[in-house]
Amino acid sequence: EFAGSGALALQAQTPRPNVLIVMTDQQAWNALSAAGNPWVTTPAMDAIARNGLRIEQSYCTYPVCSPSRSSVFTGRMPHETGVRDNNNPIAAGIPTMGEVFRDAGYSTVYAGKWHLPKGFDGMTGFTKIAGGSALGRDMDAGVASACAKWLRTAPQQPFLMVASFMNPHDVCDWIRQHPGSRRHADAAKFPPAPANLGADPMEPEAIQHHRTQGIDLMSKAVGIAREWRADDFRHYLHDYYRMVEDVDREIGKVLGALSAAGLRDRTLIAFMSDHGEGMGGHRWVQKASFYEESVRVPLIFAGPGVTALGTDRTSLASLADVMPTLCGMAGVSTPSGITGRSLAPLLRGEPLESRPVFSELRYGGPEREGRMVRTERYKYIVFNSGARPEQLFDLTTDPGETVNLAGSEPGAIREHRELLRRWIADTRDDFAMPA
Repeated sequence: EFAGSGALALQAQTPRPNVLIVMTDQQAWNALSAAGNPWVTTPAMDAIARNGLRIEQSYCTYPVCSPSRSSVFTGRMPHETGVRDNNNPIAAGIPTMGEVFRDAGYSTVYAGKWHLPKGFDGMTGFTKIAGGSALGRDMDAGVASACAKWLRTAPQQPFLMVASFMNPHDVCDWIRQHPGSRRHADAAKFPPAPANLGADPMEPEAIQHHRTQGIDLMSKAVGIAREWRADDFRHYLHDYYRMVEDVDREIGKVLGALSAAGLRDRTLIAFMSDHGEGMGGHRWVQKASFYEESVRVPLIFAGPGVTALGTDRTSLASLADVMPTLCGMAGVSTPSGITGRSLAPLLRGEPLESRPVFSELRYGGPEREGRMVRTERYKYIVFNSGARPEQLFDLTTDPGETVNLAGSEPGAIREHRELLRRWIADTRDDFAMPA
């Protein structure tokens, strides 16, 4: 057991907590057993959830690695950070989490995947203890070992540590290694194919272009999955869950070292993934989609000050909220101009005003760009070009997003268009709504 309820009471009284961010890559919001998934076993992630608050309706700001990470470490949207594709640096002059916590007296260390500047050492405000651009499980073992070693050697406190793991991102290579349908002798052990396996026939042309004509590795993967049968999707899900279990074991080593060093009672933990994985819903694999499987992410907070334990199933959260939340919980001044908001009241069991969350996406460039608005009931999607640019889903009655209501709910469409227009104005977004 990572931490008990008695420890949490003590944690709540502790000033200036240590902060540990645990981040996976490409993990769907429900790809952990704490979310009730019977096909995967994740004791380390579950231990964080068991002793903290799991926010079930959490969304990334852009369902691709670098843009999403830019939001985690700045509290701003990708159109504000300037990171609209992988490997781009955060715009000059925007304070990053490492800088903010370092300037507040924290020792700031980072291990693992960064994926913002073209070189890992271009990050600011963190001391690198392990990292690199190589893919694979071997990187995750090195990340866990480096974090555990640092925690065992009497680290300076308070500290902010980021343990950024690669997996289950290896599913990208898995998909490319399985280009065609095949026979599966052991299909009985596989999870069921997704119930929402069918693609929306009225899908925006911009999305369909990515399915059929895109040239990057993500669109190629979607094209591969287009040829799969139901059992192929089952095989893919089975192996994807094994990659989740692999990274969970490495996370467990970091949590074990934290406990062994006597630091667990003074450490606020934030667990998240940078974006999800298509999971076969809508015949989509990998990321780069506004569908729930790709854009919705796990988000859990545990430790000092987190007194609302369990699962919040209704509050909407964004990964842009992570930085202001950690600042608020640690007593660190939040930089001005932050677009995200602190979830600290929610973690203390206090009311938090309802508000929509937003996400961004480009397919290739600004000529095929989209925005997503998630409100309490609906998800609205719109692209700036192509036929059928809008989608609307009622997630209360249709959580699998199988019925596009864009042509049958004019009132809801108008409401969400207006929400997006206000957001564009408020955040100085350059997205152009279609005529």
